[in-house]
Amino acid sequence: MNDAVTMRSATPQEAGMAISKLGFAQPVPDSGYRWWYVDGFSECGRFGVTVIAFIGSVFSPYYFRARQRGNCSPTNHVSLNVILYGPQKSRWCMTERGQQALTQRSHALTIGPSQITTTEEGLTITVDERSSPWGQRVNGEIKVRFNHTSKECFQLDQEGHHWWWPLAPIANIEVTMDRPALSWRGAAYVDSNLGTAPVEHGFNGWNWCRSHSSEGDCEIHYDVQLRGGGEKQVSLRINRDGIIQRIPSPPLQQLPKAPVWRVSRPARLPISTQPVAKTLEDTPFYTRSQLSGPEGQFMHESLDVTRLCRTWVQLLLPFRMPRRG
Repeated sequence: MNDAVTMRSATPQEAGMAISKLGFAQPVPDSGYRWWYVDGFSECGRFGVTVIAFIGSVFSPYYFRARQRGNCSPTNHVSLNVILYGPQKSRWCMTERGQQALTQRSHALTIGPSQITTTEEGLTITVDERSSPWGQRVNGEIKVRFNHTSKECFQLDQEGHHWWWPLAPIANIEVTMDRPALSWRGAAYVDSNLGTAPVEHGFNGWNWCRSHSSEGDCEIHYDVQLRGGGEKQVSLRINRDGIIQRIPSPPLQQLPKAPVWRVSRPARLPISTQPVAKTLEDTPFYTRSQLSGPEGQFMHESLDVTRLCRTWVQLLLPFRMPRRG
């Protein structure tokens, strides 16, 4: 039977992701990680944003070295990754901070001068960061309104150390930035991941994509390549009422490798022709792409965990991820 059918699911409480609200106050185990992810695109398609709040950043070279030395506290490696896409006003922020910069409450997560707060409608993200590598101020407010929230999480590995929660697959976003001056609205997506062990212990890599149809439904396709061998898949369709339905996984396509760092971009896409790919992030171990095809627009990401752990990659990362202790 296909893994997309047999992959186990559980409630956020059973998976350890949330006792209340979105799990901001949940403890993260030593050597583990937790992140909350938001992405969205403007109605005109010219602008986009990605925000990821990390406790125990899986991409941090400082956390990677600390785990090797036995200093395994994820709360000492926190960051708010904020990326703005668009003509002339693109920004990339990911300053890592120590545990004194983190405040966890059930309704709010504070990382340094930035904060994510739950509201009756969804989330308000107050951004006050510096971009890399030039240090420009990036500040403003991002509001996310959930249509519905999901109460189903999915086990990504065999042992139950890694979970994924498609928290609000169908959402709306309003971006109002002071620096740089930006204002737009559009569709958004929100999820969260939890690991009770390092990501490199569980996986060699993964690929993920999601789309919003013209009818308002959302499709998500998630592949993981397990460290011990084999793969797991799940494909979901979520309708405007928030109902999640498992669907067969589409065939795997090999998109062209990322143009600079040549990271592979496998993708499970429900389309018959190869889409046009706009590369949003091209790093030594990770790609994020906006895909366009006859069936619609897709956000796609591909992670090479094996390459992430290479010494040469770890030495490069501090140039994009400065740390304030």
